[in-house]
Amino acid sequence: MSNVFIRSQDREKLYCFGISFNSLQYSEEMEHKRGNKAEKHHAIYIADGCLEKIAEYESKERCIEVLDELQEVCGKYLMVQGGAALIRGGMNVQPGAFEIPRVYEMPEK
Repeated sequence: MSNVFIRSQDREKLYCFGISFNSLQYSEEMEHKRGNKAEKHHAIYIADGCLEKIAEYESKERCIEVLDELQEVCGKYLMVQGGAALIRGGMNVQPGAFEIPRVYEMPEK
């Protein structure tokens, strides 16, 4: 996998995933408030040894959907089938795959 640029949900940070950061993960946290009320928070973190929250969503399912979308972006390449040259005397085009710039913006919701 090559680099994918990930923009944080608040749009204040741009991460280069694949060089500096090597992990994306879901986490569920409980926030305890006054009156013994607890609130669940569902978030996605990026890590390079330390965790940093890059997005928060209403449910675990939504976090997993966002991670699925990121996985799809990470796997995109430009594929060339190959074939005959377009000009006379040219060499045949070899099949291949090339990296394309990949950017993913964390959805607001």
